[in-house]
Amino acid sequence: MRHAPGPYADWRAWLDAFAKGIDLPAEHLAPIGEQMGPHVQERLMRHIAEAFAQRQRRWADTFQRDLGTLTGDPVHALAAILASARTRLAPLRKFCASPAMTPALREELTSALDETLRSSQRSLEDSVRHAPIALQAVVRDNRLTTAPPPLPAPGGQSPGRRVII
Repeated sequence: MRHAPGPYADWRAWLDAFAKGIDLPAEHLAPIGEQMGPHVQERLMRHIAEAFAQRQRRWADTFQRDLGTLTGDPVHALAAILASARTRLAPLRKFCASPAMTPALREELTSALDETLRSSQRSLEDSVRHAPIALQAVVRDNRLTTAPPPLPAPGGQSPGRRVII
């Protein structure tokens, strides 16, 4: 059965990919609003919630898997795992801020993501409570609740010394 093209089909295809961890451009998605009709909006909201939950679960599962692989120098390994986890949050943060969604929906999704991150951060802090100070510092300095610093612009020069050969 083929689905007719349109805003709902565009959203469904995009949400299915997003839930699987595929980050597609979202500029083509129509704003969610009354023009879609109440039934379409309701179905779309359900799909948004499902895709968000799946993507959030995918992030949490990957984070837990990474934490389970801590070997070697735990301070540097944990710092790398936390940096990677924060970077993998970028698509979720971008999704929560999508201008195609209503302000109320953006606020609800952002609140849900923030609560998940606060809970994960508390759990991390509890797990290193009796660990060496260096590990506690890594968890404190690499909070999941803060976005990572932006990547440098391509072709831009990094701050600091210039190397002239």
